[in-house]
Amino acid sequence: MLRGILPPLTLVLLSSVTLPAQHNPEPVGPVLKSTSRLVIVDVVVRDANGQPVPGLRKEDFRVLEDGVPQVVSVFEEHTGRPYAELKQPALPPNTFSNTPRADAPDSLNVVLLDALNTPLTDQVFVRQQILKYLNSLHTSEPIAVFILSERLRMVHGFTRDLPELLAALGDKASKSGPQLSPLLRSGGEIQAQEQTAAQIQSEVYLSSGSYYHVSKDIQAEVDALRQFSDEQESSKTRNRVDITLSAMRQIATYLAGFPGRKNVVWFSGAFPLTFSPNPSALSTNLMEWNYAEELRKTARALTVARVAVYPVEAGGLSTDPLFEASGLPAAGITDARTATEYETSTLQEDGMQRTAAQTTMKELAFNTGGEAFYNTNGLDDALAQAIHHGARYYTLDYTPTNKKMYGRCRHIHVQLTHQHYKLAYRPGYDPADEATARTGVHSRASGDPLRPLMAPGLPNFPQILYEMRVKPTSPQPEFTAQRAGDNSNLQGAFTRMDVDLAISEKALRLEAAPNGQRNGTVELALVVYDRYGNPLNWVVRNMELSLTPEQYKNFWDVGVQFHMEFDVPRGASYLRSGVCDLASGKAGTIEVVLDVPAAETEGKPKPPEPGPSSNLPTDP
Repeated sequence: MLRGILPPLTLVLLSSVTLPAQHNPEPVGPVLKSTSRLVIVDVVVRDANGQPVPGLRKEDFRVLEDGVPQVVSVFEEHTGRPYAELKQPALPPNTFSNTPRADAPDSLNVVLLDALNTPLTDQVFVRQQILKYLNSLHTSEPIAVFILSERLRMVHGFTRDLPELLAALGDKASKSGPQLSPLLRSGGEIQAQEQTAAQIQSEVYLSSGSYYHVSKDIQAEVDALRQFSDEQESSKTRNRVDITLSAMRQIATYLAGFPGRKNVVWFSGAFPLTFSPNPSALSTNLMEWNYAEELRKTARALTVARVAVYPVEAGGLSTDPLFEASGLPAAGITDARTATEYETSTLQEDGMQRTAAQTTMKELAFNTGGEAFYNTNGLDDALAQAIHHGARYYTLDYTPTNKKMYGRCRHIHVQLTHQHYKLAYRPGYDPADEATARTGVHSRASGDPLRPLMAPGLPNFPQILYEMRVKPTSPQPEFTAQRAGDNSNLQGAFTRMDVDLAISEKALRLEAAPNGQRNGTVELALVVYDRYGNPLNWVVRNMELSLTPEQYKNFWDVGVQFHMEFDVPRGASYLRSGVCDLASGKAGTIEVVLDVPAAETEGKPKPPEPGPSSNLPTDP
């Protein structure tokens, strides 16, 4: 029995589709299950020159959890192996699969351009350095680029095609270029505020003849100006923290379903937060804003997803602001005494801000197993080091001697038994998060489990393997026909497509009921995007399955197929499909590049040609 199906969505038995080798169906009855939680720790080992150290053995490592030695059950060295194509099965025309096209790489790399927390001039410098690196790059490691402004946006998904990546960065419509942050004070604003404060101080001095004899009215004016400036800056900082935390959790969600280590190289001019798991280590302001729990959630999301963050100070080599071209004396400074006081306070404030930012960078890198780069103009070298080091590491897996899957954060300490090298790894984990991570990509409690995986440009997710056939409907409907899809505002020319998704039953978790029925829920999604990642049309459906033993046997033998009709509007470039088993949280996605010209007529559209392209985005 099938419930909750909305036309034009139908379910049919598969008749001729390529599926993996089948096994006998599970017997109905009591099933005993044993759960063994495995903790995964990725360790980067560097020598005195900062270079990765190869050739270490399992016996060279010692792992402790809360001071108790652990037995390493799985050990693997990752050496940044080159990209290797896998032989793909022949598929019929217009049919696509999310079967991995290559061996899983040792690491995935995300370049995060932070326009929200970075001055405009520093963004220009960062962009020059990244383009310099990419133009000289010779690597097979996949790279994706995101930009953070008022929200997180993907510039390009994971790719080994560097010319394509350079073209995306150079496309003005992608909005990946330098841009003013609405929440970061510009140099002009800072200087104007300093000049205003200096003028008031000068008036105070002139009216009283001494800083020690200031009228209450004038002092109240000075205090009010400072309070207003502080409140404005605090409000903007809180907004920046909100947006930045949300963006980092989104990135962790995007990357959680991929095996192996993920490196996020974060170019930023100011880091408005810290990821310490210890609330007492948070700054007073952040604690007052109740960000402790949000910070811990973000840190846990990153570590569970095996994301190592490499913060890079976008400003390059730091200089004292007084010695910069923009570091002009503030108006109202008329004597040596006030000039000295102004210079001293400016240097102290800048030094404190720089130290705080660098401390945050180091703490963020430490807590995720990455490395911080600051006080350097070689940002291209920093990017090269992050990608090189992040692909050369050791994976240590162990089953904790403490079997409780709840309680406080567990602390991890990794040692080398003989050699003296520098180690980078995540220093702890939350038991509940680790248990959840082993069951699948997402849980029901996290909201729609498929939604984060449907962003354009993400690699195909292979947890649930399936095939998708896409071809224009024949004959095409009248131009005035009701649109197929959930975008009620869809207007203009369109092409109707037949989309068939073929799933092997053994990829789904169908729970056995006492009466022998097998029950489960599958979420299906289709989204079509333009070339800039804007959604044009979409369909999202939850399919509830309830199968008799006879139906279950048939489904086990031949799988299931879902059929949808979907309107693709003019300007569409990418079609992304997704399948998620809500019981296990496992998911699969397929993205194809579309080449479907829509007819621009007021009557019946012309027959579309030639259909979807086989030029799929490269999987990592």
